[in-house]
Amino acid sequence: MKAIFSSGPNISPGASNYQNVSGKNSDLEGQVRLVTANFRCACGGCGELFLIDCTCDMPRGVKEEKDFIRRNLQQGLSVDEVVTLVEKEYGYRIS
Repeated sequence: MKAIFSSGPNISPGASNYQNVSGKNSDLEGQVRLVTANFRCACGGCGELFLIDCTCDMPRGVKEEKDFIRRNLQQGLSVDEVVTLVEKEYGYRIS
């Protein structure tokens, strides 16, 4: 089994704990978490929560952004390349 990051309500965006998950999907989700740790949600309706922790379903929100991130990672782009694309497409990068 492989481990991916999982955050809880009292964990900062850079902190993590682990959940056991098997398969290739866990690698992808780990990369998604690396990208999302750099941003706040761009929807404007959830109070700009950290993207890594947000669960909103607003337009331009976490679901849309994570789908964008997954698609680009699945196309073979690196985490750094996807961070750049997310910043251009959605903004809200954490300084």
